[in-house]
Amino acid sequence: MKVNTFLRWTVIIGVFLVPFVPLIVSSGLFFPFITGKNFVFRIVVEIVFAAWIILALRDPAYRPKVSWLLGAFAVFIAAVGLADLFAVDPFKAFWSNFERMEGYVTLLHLFGYFLAASSVLDGESLWKRFFQTSIGVSVIVGFYGVLQLAGEVNINQGGVRIDSTLGNASYLAIYMLLHAFITLFLLLRERTSAVLRFVYGALVFFQLFILYHTATRGTIIGLLAGAFVMLGLTALFERERPVLRRAARWGFLFAVAIVALFVALRGSNFVRSNDVLGRFASISFKELRVRAFVWDMALKGFAERPILGWGQEGFNYVFNKYYNPRMYSQEQWFDRVHNTPLDWLLAAGILGLLSYLSLYLFALLYLWAPVLSPRAPPAARRFLDRFVTPDVLRLSVGERNVLTGLLAGYFVNLIFIFDNVVSYIFFVSLLAFIHSQNGRAFLPRLERKIPKDPGLINRIITPAVIVILVFVLYYVNVRHIAVASNLLNAIRAHQGGAAENLGYFEKALSYRSFGDPEIREQLALFASSAFGQDIDLNLKQRILLLARSELIKQTVDTPTNARYELFLGSYLSTIRSFDEGLSHLKKALELSPRKQTILFEIGSNLINQRKFNEALEAFRQAFELEPNFDIARKFYAVAAIYAGRMDIVEKLLVPIYGGILVPESYFIKAYADTGQHDKVLELWKLKVEAEPNNFQNYLSLAAAYLRSGGRLKAIEILRKAIELNPSFKDQGEFFIREIQAGRNP
Repeated sequence: MKVNTFLRWTVIIGVFLVPFVPLIVSSGLFFPFITGKNFVFRIVVEIVFAAWIILALRDPAYRPKVSWLLGAFAVFIAAVGLADLFAVDPFKAFWSNFERMEGYVTLLHLFGYFLAASSVLDGESLWKRFFQTSIGVSVIVGFYGVLQLAGEVNINQGGVRIDSTLGNASYLAIYMLLHAFITLFLLLRERTSAVLRFVYGALVFFQLFILYHTATRGTIIGLLAGAFVMLGLTALFERERPVLRRAARWGFLFAVAIVALFVALRGSNFVRSNDVLGRFASISFKELRVRAFVWDMALKGFAERPILGWGQEGFNYVFNKYYNPRMYSQEQWFDRVHNTPLDWLLAAGILGLLSYLSLYLFALLYLWAPVLSPRAPPAARRFLDRFVTPDVLRLSVGERNVLTGLLAGYFVNLIFIFDNVVSYIFFVSLLAFIHSQNGRAFLPRLERKIPKDPGLINRIITPAVIVILVFVLYYVNVRHIAVASNLLNAIRAHQGGAAENLGYFEKALSYRSFGDPEIREQLALFASSAFGQDIDLNLKQRILLLARSELIKQTVDTPTNARYELFLGSYLSTIRSFDEGLSHLKKALELSPRKQTILFEIGSNLINQRKFNEALEAFRQAFELEPNFDIARKFYAVAAIYAGRMDIVEKLLVPIYGGILVPESYFIKAYADTGQHDKVLELWKLKVEAEPNNFQNYLSLAAAYLRSGGRLKAIEILRKAIELNPSFKDQGEFFIREIQAGRNP
């Protein structure tokens, strides 16, 4: 029995540690706000799950109960697992990457957490303490956000949207939304302590205050949706507490009035001048159109693979294949649909989406079947009675309303954003709570197959579980933590210089982990920088060759991923392997034929090879994909300058800029490279006129005059530069003397 007690408390302590995950920021790992939280969650769950397996074998009281909710979760896990098995990139579908840390491995941990938590936290007292613990952690997270508001702590994303220890304002927003509802739930359940009710009420306002200052529009919409559902249901069904029913009616009207008032005043100075309100007021058709573009791509991808989808982490393939050129001003590598139901539809097909939605359906049925069944027609009653179980907690209608509002608010929020490990944890905790109160006894057929011999359990099964646990801890976590640590060190500055950085890159790559794609991307950036640096030639060659070799491996590992073909092609072009780079850029274009950034790289590569007419064609294609893309217009004009097609330059620039002289660095370079120094001179004049206090512009203008034979004018400009920057006097006067002596300094 002592062993059982030890195992039980191991599970309970582990489950109670999970709410502390949001506090973890691993400054020593790559993606510090993501990786540390996920690794800690996985390690805790693995230990908890192993302890629970042994406990459940030893004591039938801790075996999982059976419910439709458990069945729905199991079907969801199976559907996604099948989809990931046949995914376009099965390895990434299972492991994900450091930036997201999701994939099938995370789903398995969430399911293990669900089983263990729902089996051991089987009473009201433990669940109450669990939710109180999580609420307490939310207060710590919230106060960190207050420090950010006060300017005592930096906002990690910059700007005014607080993100606390989650590192992302959207993640903090949904975290606070979930906790505001669960705090309200505990407030309604508290019937003995007025002080505790006051504390709960104050915390709800505090959590909503933090949520407001995240300025996350999708979550605010989710909050309003959840509040309307909660208040509407309370106004309709609450019978036990008439005061609560009246308050709900007034609250519903008040919420409607607030929304109407905001809509009426959204154009006022008061709203526009407020950082948070102004963000909500800025919601426009243009922004919604961008989301619509992404959702349309997802639906096209679903139509191509409707049954099992593309597997987790598969949306980037769909995004590249069906890229809409009108998204030129947005992120170029979307890996999420920014709509969770569509994400699951794309990742796991119709089976995945239906099984995901069934989690909400069965949770709601368990919440509402006891209320609706007595009033339902006979046929509906027979269906609802399947979900009527002994009401261990004796939930009131008001409490059911709050949990329903939580589910509604959470789901509406997910229409505009995607989940993360913190929101996953709390959602699964809620499902485990509902399941633990409604599950029935373990299936007798399975019960009979469980070993009963204590010797077999103690001598064979328990050591086997421990060995498997050690293996999983190392393979799933320890080695990948080492990779994330080495990668972060690889991109930091060191006293040992580039050689030390290279050593960390080699260590990170030696594990051959799911982090390899991110390591290779960072290595390519490092190598591109090293190419232009004055470092030891042997060291430089090692860096360049390693980057080339690893990027080639990445394109072999993921042959249909346009991102890595583009990375390799761009890198090779940077180190002046133009022909080899061009072949990979063309492969990237085959995989994503409507993405302007790929055509830009192809055009730049061809210009560097002095194949100006071919470059002109590449930039023409990029421009014609979306003529409103101003950068594409300018790059097309630059290519036309190199190709000697001034008729095209005039056609592109005159209607927009009133002439062919646009004071941008790439135009200056193009005119200089083609020997049109008179235009270079005019452009630098325009730059000086536009930025009269920019010291460097004067130096460039003086150089342009000198190149054009205007030596006296160059001296005049240098004297103005000295006036603008007196510290330049000695060097400026040296240049002047050189020019006066007939030399070019």
